[in-house]
Amino acid sequence: MKQMKSRKILSLFIGCLFLKFLLFDLDWCLNTTFSSFSFPQTYFSKFLLASLLAVPLTFIRTRWYCAIVASLVDILLVVNLMYFRTYFTSIPWDSYFLAGNLADFSDSVLSSLRWSDLLFPLSTVLFFVLIRGQKLGDRLKENLSRSLKFLAVCIGAPAFVLGVIFAFYGGYKKAYEALLIDYQTCGTPIYTIPGSLYYEHIQDKTEYTPEIKKEIEDWLSKQPRRQELPYKIEARDNCIIILAESFESFVLEKVVEGKEITPYLNRLLKEDNVLYAPYVQSQVKGARSIDGQLLLHTGLLPVNFGAYSARFPHHTYYTIDKAFKEKHDGGVTRCFTVDKKVVWNVAIVAQDFGYDKLLDKPFFVLDEKTGPRKRLGDVSFLRQCGEKLLTEELFQTGGHTLVQCVTYSGHGPFIIPEKSKRVHFSERIPTLLKNYIEVANYTDYAIGKFVEFLRSHPKFDSTMIVITGDHEGFGTSRSGLYADPVGKDIISPQRFTPFIVLNSPVSLRYEKVMGQIDMYPTLLDLIGADDYPWRGLGRSILSPDKKGFAISSQMEIIGDTTGVSPAELQHARDAWRVSDLMICCDYFAR
Repeated sequence: MKQMKSRKILSLFIGCLFLKFLLFDLDWCLNTTFSSFSFPQTYFSKFLLASLLAVPLTFIRTRWYCAIVASLVDILLVVNLMYFRTYFTSIPWDSYFLAGNLADFSDSVLSSLRWSDLLFPLSTVLFFVLIRGQKLGDRLKENLSRSLKFLAVCIGAPAFVLGVIFAFYGGYKKAYEALLIDYQTCGTPIYTIPGSLYYEHIQDKTEYTPEIKKEIEDWLSKQPRRQELPYKIEARDNCIIILAESFESFVLEKVVEGKEITPYLNRLLKEDNVLYAPYVQSQVKGARSIDGQLLLHTGLLPVNFGAYSARFPHHTYYTIDKAFKEKHDGGVTRCFTVDKKVVWNVAIVAQDFGYDKLLDKPFFVLDEKTGPRKRLGDVSFLRQCGEKLLTEELFQTGGHTLVQCVTYSGHGPFIIPEKSKRVHFSERIPTLLKNYIEVANYTDYAIGKFVEFLRSHPKFDSTMIVITGDHEGFGTSRSGLYADPVGKDIISPQRFTPFIVLNSPVSLRYEKVMGQIDMYPTLLDLIGADDYPWRGLGRSILSPDKKGFAISSQMEIIGDTTGVSPAELQHARDAWRVSDLMICCDYFAR
């Protein structure tokens, strides 16, 4: 077979890697936007990275190097796509060092594998087919000088162009951040995974400058002040929050194949003194469940990259929990969870939010295993939560208590034992969706039995019960399920979670779109914390001037913007950057 020149071998290797990066972008953009392909940085950054990875080949001169590098690139790209399909972001830097924690979610991520992922190893196979019969060592050794000159051009040209682009914006950080205004999901496909990880790394070093202080305070000065409410609030003495894993609104008041998915909650929604908002736009990012707690408890939006709980432990927050204790002098706050304290650094979060006590996995008896990691099932978990609330230590007679119960069974890929299922649906329904609504029915039963127990408690009449989902459940699988002729009649095309308040001081069915960020100021109103100094970045749905829209984590405008000015829309978009700066710079500690 005719021997190739060294430049051709290097060109094929660079081309193979470049193709992999483009395949990654294509798959990513299928679920977001193809806008990244219109940026020159998309191509120059990939060509530069591919060329840099080819440099050692001129010295190592073996197929093994090509195989190892190509395989490692395949693994990096595929696992990030799998993560993205569930969490709408690439893997945060901190998560690479928290593999033990991520094991709890491995089934959820693995369920997002696609047949298209085979294209990555197949591109490696294609490269080896094209260089079959070639003696890489001889070819590259004979022409080392030419090979290095060739690589110098391949590296120098894109590096120069990228340098000019970065200089135009004022540096890499500013160039990257320019995307976040209108192209929130384009950072990773444009600058590749190493590029987004580098941006995340330099984000950790954000300094609280006078300019950042002014930007935050300018935004806060434009935030509408709390108005007098058209409701009389008789705040309850106690509050129990049920944060249900991946619980979406579309399952409520829905009949499928003649069966109610959530019969218990459906009955509760018809009672007096109920506040129900079915269209709460999920606004979590890569940290998912812990982001949901941030939104609910602090009125802040998630950080741009990674998990705030891991990146910024021991930061200062105003929270609904601290507001409750301030409102009720001597009040206590608790958090019950089936997870371990190390998952998402929840032990630190509990301290930061102001919980007096965290009861995690060791405090519960694992007598009903559900979910991919065999965690405690919702029925047993909420039953045991009820048993703990019978104790004077955790639910004092005549006292004021706020308790959060974080469930687990709704974790993807939505697998619970057959014996735990209380309803079954036909195979006509796509498997993932069928599993989900069967789990939702199970969680509904668990919540229903828990509420029945609470009714028997002497403190029930003075207790407000909040039920919501920590985030939506389907990631990028939603579009395929909604496109299915059967699935279309079941699942919602939007990522809505419910916001339900039983025994609420205000009876209301709020049919407009709201964001998860709007729950915090609403709860402040419901617990009577009118004078709490931090109202959050959202607006209470009890406020008469609340507009019915929200900005998703992908910077989409969801809801009705009739009568909303461009300035109001931009103010809502800017909240994402302002929140990121406030958390990164520990604004409330200043």
